[in-house]
Amino acid sequence: MMRWQELLSTRRLGQRTPRRTDDHRSPFEIDVDRFVFCSAFRRLQSKMQVHGPSLQSDQPGDYVRNRLTHSLEVSRVGRSLGQIAGQYLIQRGLAEGVTAADVGHIVSGAAISHDVGQTPFSHQGEQAISAWWTTSPIAAEILAGLPPEWAWELTRFEGNAFGFRMLTRLEGWQPNGGLQLTCATLGAFSKYPWSGVLPPDRRPHPMKYGIFASELDLFREVAEATGLIEREPGIWCRHPLAYLTEAADDICYRIVDVEDAVQVGSLPFVEAEELLAPLADLEAGVYAGLVGVERKLTYLRARAISTLITDTLDVWRDQHDRMLAGEAIPALLDVSQHKAQLDRIARITKSKILRGERRAETMLIASRTIDMLLDGIAGMLLRRERTKRDDELALRDNAVLDMLNRGRDPSRPFSRDRALWVREMMDTIASLTDHAAIRMAKIIAGGLG
Repeated sequence: MMRWQELLSTRRLGQRTPRRTDDHRSPFEIDVDRFVFCSAFRRLQSKMQVHGPSLQSDQPGDYVRNRLTHSLEVSRVGRSLGQIAGQYLIQRGLAEGVTAADVGHIVSGAAISHDVGQTPFSHQGEQAISAWWTTSPIAAEILAGLPPEWAWELTRFEGNAFGFRMLTRLEGWQPNGGLQLTCATLGAFSKYPWSGVLPPDRRPHPMKYGIFASELDLFREVAEATGLIEREPGIWCRHPLAYLTEAADDICYRIVDVEDAVQVGSLPFVEAEELLAPLADLEAGVYAGLVGVERKLTYLRARAISTLITDTLDVWRDQHDRMLAGEAIPALLDVSQHKAQLDRIARITKSKILRGERRAETMLIASRTIDMLLDGIAGMLLRRERTKRDDELALRDNAVLDMLNRGRDPSRPFSRDRALWVREMMDTIASLTDHAAIRMAKIIAGGLG
């Protein structure tokens, strides 16, 4: 049985000697602040949520959500969920020395950073990367020189695992632990706490994982600090607050994707109203007095989110003891009393929004861009392995290498060791914004950017 005293650990990843605490901010509030000021958070403003780069500059209103605005919204819902959950823990005497606000900050910190590992073009980018590693002759040549378990990660490239890598290794100035967030926040962040080097048939979810082999030691440190149960080697149970982080994301995208779909013309308002009204617990007199689609959408969205927050916490409290025992339970919205209506929203979203003509356009842009990047960069790095010095490279390859090394520490250029340069290449490509990826692909392919 896990214990909340450990689950709410203030220990910072990679910090060997505890530093003086801040008199004005809790450790978990500092986690949120550290992420908000990191470059990966700023890049989220140029990464798509649902509607791709071709749609974010030519639509009426021009305000559809990107990954940054989505993450901010998820963090607010997460804060509410965490704070109310914290009140429950305090009432049961399970969280000595911790305030409800502390628990709210933990979930808020996990929620605001939950998409930090998103590739360019969101899930379409993940799919394009995975497809390249599965089908490209260049990829086959690279994988032939790597341990076989690398293919399990690369042919199913996972943004959740890349997000953990970003937070714990790539961001921040510290030599160890990346941003050095608290282990409680990192535990609440980890939706899929198992290794990507496990064969898919051994993973609790065959298509998902949350830890690259390169960060397995770091996650083990998180698990030890928070007392997460290791069910079998490389597979841990979820942190109970990770269910709330997941629910905050699910609540936001289920509801606000409908709102955005109306704004870009993918869904008529009448249909959106039919989808959201059953969740909104309408005050008939108030709603009837609202004038205009935008006011009505705002009302429906706010009321629906409030309903789902209440319902999610009811389920979380009911499942609390099972979570502490390390049992795997379904996503909280999957056992919600509103599941039937949420499933209806998901069906409509999939058929009318996620499979529309504009979505197909984004998939084509993502696939072509990722292919151009990986063909150009991986091909050059393979050819570089056959040389002893970079000045032996062809002029074009040298130009690509110079572009990759630009902005890197001059003492740490791209490695010649295959295992290292593959990781460095994937860090570079997966970190790009949508427009930066398109521009770099055009340059590599010989365009003007």
